Amino acid sequence: MLNSGILKTAIAISVAVAALFTNACSNDPGAVRELNQEENSPLEYQENLRLVYTDSALLRFELRAPVAANYPERGEEEPYTEFPEGIDVVFFDAHGNPESTMRGDYAIRYPNRYQWESRGDVIVVGKTGEKLKTEHLIWDERTEKIFSDEFVTINTGKEIFMGEGFEADQSFTEYEIKNIVGEISIDD
Repeated sequence: MLNSGILKTAIAISVAVAALFTNACSNDPGAVRELNQEENSPLEYQENLRLVYTDSALLRFELRAPVAANYPERGEEEPYTEFPEGIDVVFFDAHGNPESTMRGDYAIRYPNRYQWESRGDVIVVGKTGEKLKTEHLIWDERTEKIFSDEFVTINTGKEIFMGEGFEADQSFTEYEIKNIVGEISIDD
């Protein structure tokens, strides 16, 4: 039989330990969210990503990226996916044929806006070989437009156009340079 003093001490220690564990662990969603906001760490991290996007069973684009990091909504900040090592995208026509490509050294996608932003040596090449170069480009998934307010060059193979800002369809078959600042003819 146990001594009543030992039994009381054991019960007191057990209650204290239980109280410690009960108060030490918390699943308060606000506290967890606050901790995540402070760390600013991605919710998901992917390597060698290949994303194939279809709409109504039609292939629309294929994206490849060495790294993708998904960040959830934090307070006033909207969710986004970051591609710190860049992206390569192939756009397809209604028949599933490649119609243009886009690449950039860095990209970020804002899913709530259906917009992508690419920076650093951004290159778009159309089906006919016309090539756009810029340091900053925005791609709107909903309107299927690409645009920029920064300096761009477009090489048609016969001429090189330079300007500030442009807008084009994502197939890069129709485009407009907003403010042409130079034009060079290329001799054969």
